[in-house]
Amino acid sequence: MMQLTRFLNLFFVTMFLWTLYSCNELPTEITYTLLYDTTVVSAISSDTVDFFSGGQSKFVFAQIFNTGAIFLGGWNGYRAASLLRFKESNLPDTLLWLTEDRIDSVRLILPFSNYVFGDSINSHISFKVFLIKDYWTNKVTWDSIFTNWNPNHRIDPIPIGYFDGNIERTDSIKEIVIPLRKGFILDWLKKSKDSIPIWGLLLAPEPSCNSIHLISAQFVTESKVSHPKLVVNYKYLDGSDRIWNIHSAIDASVVDVPKFDTLRSLIVQSGYSYRVSLSFDVSKLPRLAAIHYAQLELTIDPENTVYGTSGLDTIFSGGYFGNSPLDSVPIISFFGRRQGDKVIFSKVSSPIELWLKQDAKGEILLYSYYWNEMRTLNRIAFFGLDAPDPMKRPKLKIIYSKRLLR
Repeated sequence: MMQLTRFLNLFFVTMFLWTLYSCNELPTEITYTLLYDTTVVSAISSDTVDFFSGGQSKFVFAQIFNTGAIFLGGWNGYRAASLLRFKESNLPDTLLWLTEDRIDSVRLILPFSNYVFGDSINSHISFKVFLIKDYWTNKVTWDSIFTNWNPNHRIDPIPIGYFDGNIERTDSIKEIVIPLRKGFILDWLKKSKDSIPIWGLLLAPEPSCNSIHLISAQFVTESKVSHPKLVVNYKYLDGSDRIWNIHSAIDASVVDVPKFDTLRSLIVQSGYSYRVSLSFDVSKLPRLAAIHYAQLELTIDPENTVYGTSGLDTIFSGGYFGNSPLDSVPIISFFGRRQGDKVIFSKVSSPIELWLKQDAKGEILLYSYYWNEMRTLNRIAFFGLDAPDPMKRPKLKIIYSKRLLR
């Protein structure tokens, strides 16, 4: 009996040792490297490595053209004018009998919104209404329409209307009514019949303005939005009073802004527009490193920042464009959020990983978020790469990993 017990004990010990040996066999060739690889996660920042190779403001033409808002006025070096075209289909042949003595009034109705850039407390605005006599497109600029404050040869020199007054801010749309000279409507009717293009109206600000206002305007995807219109009150053939509404079909703005040193300043200028360009050299990172997190931080320069009544922007856009035009859709998009005097772009890892697969160099652009770029005139300045206070310079923080083979 004792011998049997010893035999069984020896058997179980032998089987246990064999099991341990089997569990510790070397892995197959396919899994061998995985077992012995290790991942090293590292953190690095521009405080110790200079990732920045340049910073400046780049001009990217803002086409304020049927974007839902137009601007009008002037303040402190900023100027904005608007151009309106109207639907030729609203100029019917059936009204060719109309004569000036049958027209009671022609009025331009402008739906002013509550955004004001400049003096919003005692806002004063003055402007003249002119007939445009020349071709214009979404590429029109201030300098192609004006010489300083004066409309150039593309504009009929005799104004057909004028407004000068204070505009009180309201929570809703405030319609401003401008009486216009009546005769041009008859000329438009004749031109429409003869298929002669009608280039519309120019709203030209005067130097006495102390603010720029936003006017609700045509937007291609919103049919019910308020936008400018002409209202003609006239007497029909039977002597009855009639109202004829001519709605705008194209609403555009041209903007002029104070100049600055684009090579040294980091400025986001909506409505014009300038974008912040930052160039990088990330060659100090291991080639093909996995970028787990990358954060870009900019500090707002309050002394050179100015914004309208909608407040300072809270969300910003960023993009990597590669060789694509800067007014196109970026190859990679990301967003930034304002936190106090900082703007944090917390997801800039994708362009960095892309650069590491190429020559480790690249450029990103930072700009106003979505419609803010077309529907405000805010100028947000950031401290540059050479700011006297190192804590206010742009910063880049990266968490990455690389594989080490033993």
